Parts: sequence; C-alpha cells; structure tokens
Amino acid sequence: MDVEIAEVVDFLAGCVPFDTLDRAELVALVPRLSQRYHRRGGVIVAPGAENHALHVVRSGVVEVCDPEGALIETRDVGESCGYSTLASDGPSRYLIQAAEDSLVLEVPRAAFDDVSDRHPGIRAFFAEESNRVRGELVAVRVDASGGDPLSTPVSELLARDAVSSPSSTPVRDAARRMSDQRVSCLLVVDDGRLVGILSDRDLRSRVLAEDREPSTPIGEVMTADPVHVRDTTRAFDATLLMMERGVHHLPVLDEGDRPVGVVTSTDLLRLAQADPIYLAARIARASSPVAVAEQVRKLPAMTGEWERRGFPPSDVARVITATADAATRRLLELAEERLGPPPVPFCWVVLGSQARGELGVASDQDSALVLASRPADETWFAEVTALVRDGLADAGFPECPGDMMAANPRWRMTVEEWGEQIDTWVHRPESEHVLDAQVALDMRAVAGDAELCEQVTRRLLDTARHGPRFLAHLARTAADWQPPIGFLRGLVVEKRGEYRNTLNVKAGGLSAIVQMARLRALAAGLPQVGTVERIEAVRDAGAMAERDARSLLLSFDFLRQLQIRHHARLVAQGREPDNQIDPSELSSRERQRLKLAFRAIAEQQEALALRYPIRQM
Repeated sequence: MDVEIAEVVDFLAGCVPFDTLDRAELVALVPRLSQRYHRRGGVIVAPGAENHALHVVRSGVVEVCDPEGALIETRDVGESCGYSTLASDGPSRYLIQAAEDSLVLEVPRAAFDDVSDRHPGIRAFFAEESNRVRGELVAVRVDASGGDPLSTPVSELLARDAVSSPSSTPVRDAARRMSDQRVSCLLVVDDGRLVGILSDRDLRSRVLAEDREPSTPIGEVMTADPVHVRDTTRAFDATLLMMERGVHHLPVLDEGDRPVGVVTSTDLLRLAQADPIYLAARIARASSPVAVAEQVRKLPAMTGEWERRGFPPSDVARVITATADAATRRLLELAEERLGPPPVPFCWVVLGSQARGELGVASDQDSALVLASRPADETWFAEVTALVRDGLADAGFPECPGDMMAANPRWRMTVEEWGEQIDTWVHRPESEHVLDAQVALDMRAVAGDAELCEQVTRRLLDTARHGPRFLAHLARTAADWQPPIGFLRGLVVEKRGEYRNTLNVKAGGLSAIVQMARLRALAAGLPQVGTVERIEAVRDAGAMAERDARSLLLSFDFLRQLQIRHHARLVAQGREPDNQIDPSELSSRERQRLKLAFRAIAEQQEALALRYPIRQM
C-alpha cells in the first residue's frame, strides 16, 4: 500500500466517526478522496454556494461563520465541516474559511453516501452535528438581533433543511426517510410546491390504525394544505399561530413559495423557555384543572416584562387571549376524559374581547355553545360547561357578571335556535337585546366543530347588516360611551370616591372605539372580528377616510398601552387590576396624547350622530 494512502488511513482511523470503520473500508475509501491546501483567510465554502464534499481538517484550523462573518465555532485537526449541504440539495448557509494555513481532506458526496448507506451511524452522527451547529447559528443571530428570540425571523431558527418527498412516495419509504433523517414530519412537495405534510401522528392514525398497505402513496394519508408561515415571520407570530391552530409543525416557505424547512413547537420552546407565550405548551400538558390554573396564573405577573421589553399592546393581548384559548381547550379535554364523548357535535365559542383577541389581565369569561342538534339529555353539556367555567375562574378569568357563559343553558343553542335568536335581536332591538347582540357579534370558535360557529356568524352578519333600527341602536350605544374630556378639551377626572382624581381609560375610550369599529364593519358587511382588523377593513373598503382610520388606530393602540402598563403596575403591587388612570402620573406628552385620543373618539361619535338618528332615540 502506498505510504501516503497508509498515512491518510491512519489519520481517518483516529477521526470520529470514521473510527467506526474497519481498516479495509478505510483503505477502499481513501483513493476516492482529494486533498486541498488553503492559505490563512482562504474561503473553503462560501455562503450561498453549492458544496458537494465533506471537509476533514488534516492540519491547521478552520472557522465556521454565519454569512456576515460572525464566528460560530472552530474546527481543529480531525474534525469535519460542510455536512449540511450533503444532507440536502440546498446551498451552504455558512461561511467556512481557514483560520490559519490548513490542509483539508475532501470526501465527495458519492463516496460519503456509499459509506453512510452501509453505516447509518455515520450519517446520524453528522446529522446531529449539523443540528448542533444550526443551534449555534440561531444563538449568534438572536444575539445580533438584540437578544430577543421572539423578534427573530423563523428562517433563522430552523433546526435543519426541509426534508421532503413527492406525494407518490410509498408510506414505507417515507417512514424510512423520516427515521434516517431523525425528523418527526416530512414535507410533501410536488413540482416544488408544498401540497401537504406527513407527521408521526399521521403514520399512527391514518396508516397503522387503518391497517393501510406500506405501498400506499403518502398523498393519500398526508395532511393536505397545511398551515404554514413565511421565512420572514417572527418567532412570536409563528408560535401564536401554533397555539391558535393547535399544530406542532409549521412548514416555512420563502418568497417564491418554496419550502425551506419546518419550525416545530420544540424548536420555539427551546428558544425561550421563560416567555409567557410558552405557557400554552405547558397548559396543553396539564394533568388537572388545578395544574391548568397554576400555569395560567403566572401570566399577569409576566405582562409587566412584556411591556418593559416594548412589545406592542396587540401582541400582549394576543398572548393573553391565546393562553385563555389554550386553557379552555385543555379544560374541555380533561372534562371529556372524565365524562366521555359528547352526545352530539358542538362548537365552543368565545365572545366579546376574547373573540376579538383583545383580552386583558382583568377580563372575565364570555362564552357559548353551538350545538349540531338538541340532545335528549343535556346533563353532559351542563357538567362539562360547569367544569370549564370553574376551571377558568380558578385560573384567573372570573365569571361573567351577566352570566353570558356556556354554563348558562340560555347560551347553549343549536344553529337553528341561534338563527331565531339573531332574528329577535335584530328585529326587536330593545336595550337588553342590543346588549346581548353586541357581545355575540364578536364570536370565534375555540374548540369543536368550527363549521357550526361559521354558520351562526354568517347568519348574524347577513341579518344584522340589513336591520337599520338595529344598527341605529348600536350607534346609540357607541355614542353613549362618553370620553372624559370637558368643554374646554381638558381631561375630566372623578371628583370623589375610591377613584378620585382618576379617569376610566376603558369606559371613556377603548369601549367606544370597539363599539364604533363593530358598527362600521357590520354596516359594511365585513366579517372581521378584531377591532384593529375591523377599522382597517372598513378603511380599505372605502367606508372610512384614511385620516379617521389612522386617528382611531393610533388612539386604540395608545389607550391599550396605558391600560397594560397600569395593569402591570397594579399586579406588581399585589392589587387587583382596574382601568382607572391617574393623569397626574403621566408625562406631559402622554397627557397630551390622551387628550388627542379622546378628541378623536368624540369626533367619530359626532359623525355617527350625523349618520344615525341617535338623538331622536
């Protein structure tokens, strides 16, 4: 044997994981390798470039950097780099360069594949190394973004490249590929387009449980058209989407709609264990209503940290809402484990601020049920709704003072009964009907058969928009929420009592904007539920001037910011949250902005008076 070959064989025999090969295999492998010298600072693999070889450092030191040149780690003699591009057909995401004069062995893709096919442990070793380095890259980029992982785009948090197969792939081959790549899901891609996702759960429930043949194409058992995100989506929004949709894998697509990877709930949980957004993951695993309450009750104390970190009010409200949703779903699951399956299909819907995604730490429960049909015995629903009501109350979401909760038989109706109730609200708009209707106009499915909720909301929207008297009553209600601002445009505070020298930022501002946005969207026949979404939709439909929309949006955001900050301060002091703001505690600029917000609300209320006969009602 040639002396040089013998030296390389001896060298590789001391390198992990090639030390697992016997000498005969190493002797056969070495002639297929090449050796290259790189001067200090020389680029071995450029970011975005194709790479078809594993690089083993024989002498010198090699650096692995992110595309901007930030050092991730170094590779010394006997260590390797460049594996990630062998595991996929994509370009390199790293800059690999010589830190000093270096001699590098190159193992070409064909040789690497031959050895790995015979020894899967070698491929598994480098797969773990690749994932570890990707984790280091994530840490580098999070630090570069200011240390806030939730603001990081998901493209920078992917654990690995996309592992995909076409829809014609047999289940047997797909399962083997998932096992070899050590992934819990497989993207199903036809002609470069994402058409589905195959997860471990799909293999269990749609293949093994249904006794399907291993030759079954995965296109028949995959989850078609999966919810996905763009590579520019923030980790914050990706995690909320997982919470809202109840999924654990999110395919990530680039601007050309090409799948570039999968972000999982585990990836995001590992990213920032201490953030309140991850309460949902812990709630989903809670073993009892008491355990659910223990997790949810951590949320109020965390809102102060979110406010301090500068998260916008909309994000804080979405986290609180998503946590309440997760608690509701888990309490329902625990109730069903205890009482068995429901007698008829149903949908648990939330109403009011929870439906709008605008919950605060002081919000109470508003919920209802939509039933597919009226069961002969309603005991199951009575017991389940009571368990969920009590569980949410223990978790810090108090019962609705008006008893607008699914535990109240009045708020458990079939689709047909909901339709009859809607007709009564719209065509007989007495004050109590308007109060009920304006809460139910904000309705969103949380658990169960969402189509039942959609049938009701379609009926509600179609009926209400054609009820002029009903719309006029909604306008009157919106105008009744008077901003605390005087004739001379000064702030008006309480003169006596517990809340002396304070003003109510909710009653005097937020509620009025919510009411006006709901009315304007309903009158325009728009289906949006959130306040911001309603204002934007009305503006985009040409039913509100850009200036008016912008003024309301800015006012809503500022008032919620004050509310969240006030709540956080009270929670930190061990006091119950309220909405009473003391203007003297605000800066002069904040007081001025508060006056501007109240003036904007008053102007929009005046506009309602010109459009609807509210002064004659």
